[in-house]
Amino acid sequence: MKHLLVSAILLAGFVSTGWIVQAETNNQQGPITEDLKPIMKRKLDSSKVMLEALALEDFDSLAKNARALSLLSLETDWQVLSTEEYLKQSADFRRSLEVIRSAAEKKNIDRAALGYVEVTIRCVECHKYVRSKQGGGKDRSIGG
Repeated sequence: MKHLLVSAILLAGFVSTGWIVQAETNNQQGPITEDLKPIMKRKLDSSKVMLEALALEDFDSLAKNARALSLLSLETDWQVLSTEEYLKQSADFRRSLEVIRSAAEKKNIDRAALGYVEVTIRCVECHKYVRSKQGGGKDRSIGG
């Protein structure tokens, strides 16, 4: 059962990564690739490396990138809003990354994979919140 769960999570990640690669291959600039702020690019790069580390059970890389992403969330450029909710969202994101880092240190691939899903959900929820506070327009943390 647990290997089925990990396989499903990794398959979903590879499929979404495949869509990005296919769009880049076709020279289609979509919202993911155009006008990314440098901090968002770094966030996406770390997330992709973590997905690869999960697939390969590279626990050192997984822990290293979870730590790096957590530190990145403390940088000034990360702070696009100064509301209590935004600060809570960022703290929740860091807690989810800590789940991944801790699981990687314990070499628990299943817990690390669930942590990765949790981090992804945190990203989506936070970006949704940012868009709502910016009048439903483009998310400025992505580059709009």
